[in-house]
Amino acid sequence: MVIKEMGGKTMKAMVVFAFCIEYIKDRVMERLSQAIHGLDDNDVHWVVTVPAIWNDQARQFMIEASEKASIGKDNLTLALEPEGAAMYCKYLAMDKKEHGDETELKAFDENARFMVVDLGGGTIDITVSEVLSTGQLREIYNATGGPWGGNYINDQIIKNLKEVIGWTVMGKLRSDDFDEYLELLRDVEQRKRSVNYDSELSIKISKDLLTKIEIPDAYKLDVQKEKKSIKLSASLMKKIFSSSVDSMMKHVEGLLEMKETREVSTILLVGGYAASDFVQRAFREKFHKKYRIIFPLTPDMIVLKGAVIIGQLVEAIVGRMAKYHYGFGLSTTAVSGRVISIGEGEEKTFFSLIKKGQKIKVGDVVTEYEVRLKAKSKWANLEVYTTDEEEPQRVIDEEHFTKVGSINVKLPQFKKESILVLTISYDETEFKVVATDRNTGRCFVGNCRFLEKEIKPSSD
Repeated sequence: MVIKEMGGKTMKAMVVFAFCIEYIKDRVMERLSQAIHGLDDNDVHWVVTVPAIWNDQARQFMIEASEKASIGKDNLTLALEPEGAAMYCKYLAMDKKEHGDETELKAFDENARFMVVDLGGGTIDITVSEVLSTGQLREIYNATGGPWGGNYINDQIIKNLKEVIGWTVMGKLRSDDFDEYLELLRDVEQRKRSVNYDSELSIKISKDLLTKIEIPDAYKLDVQKEKKSIKLSASLMKKIFSSSVDSMMKHVEGLLEMKETREVSTILLVGGYAASDFVQRAFREKFHKKYRIIFPLTPDMIVLKGAVIIGQLVEAIVGRMAKYHYGFGLSTTAVSGRVISIGEGEEKTFFSLIKKGQKIKVGDVVTEYEVRLKAKSKWANLEVYTTDEEEPQRVIDEEHFTKVGSINVKLPQFKKESILVLTISYDETEFKVVATDRNTGRCFVGNCRFLEKEIKPSSD
């Protein structure tokens, strides 16, 4: 995968992500080393946050990028952004409770169920969690969301500016004075955050550019030229925000109607976009009668602070919900209960590992199969597939299934028919398979990392 930069050049996405992570890591280590004498890379555990709606391959991509940035897997935790927010909010004082003459400020009670809506720049991610007696969190509905973040508003404002200023003029500004173009984008981002529901938005424009602007007739009611800026009317701003806000409101409303979320009592809005007056007003008007709506102070810092908490805990999140059906694709000659006889055919049968919506306790065994191998078999490869169908069909095809990776288990060439007992566990970023030869007790270990390329693991 490649990324196209604003000047038109392309570069491999892995290189860009790894460079960004490494730059931040080096700056952090530089500052920490000034405060803690003798500190080195192995003394720091890093947490990389990702949107909850990202698929397995995208999450694995971030692990690979972090490894290229010299962050070892043992020193890395991948955290879902709304789960980070949920962990931090668990410690926030949200209730004032009085016991006689004493007053207590506290966060969630045990068994409390709450929804976290993380409104970032690119995506809006939503998780629904329950507080356990241990203080840990358990996901009660699989993470979801959509591309309705704050950047969408920026794009719509810039699109309207191009209509007013002229696409040719804006294109020339971008090519001839890139610094001024970037300054325009920064000004849009900064001013967008503070615009109120009934207010106009003024955007700074250079004097040279202002002289070239003639407001089109279609925009004369909504756009005005001033001495150093262009002013967009309150009605135009409402129109710009409405598409993003309406989409997220419809999505949240649908989630809250699910049977799994009926006991949710609180909605927490975090992320930079959560500070928007448009967003806050919409949530209050729609949900305030039935739910407690909370907007923490400094919402743009909540995910960051929660990620630090996750990095300090062994198991901050103990349970999740599967977003897809996961399973093996195997060519078989016979199946009897949990015993599979491997064949040589091209048609692959789907053998379920995890069902869509299944509750997963991180690190636990999710299933177990027995595989019967013929003498001299060199079988060592398990292909992992996913499907979003409610009821997966038996035979795998390209229309209904997606191959997400392969598990390679290095086996000897068996001299006689053998039975391998496959034990499969899952920890959010990879499957781990232990294949035990029933005759000898010898174990073979393999991992599946969710990328198209096959990564051969070590074996013993």
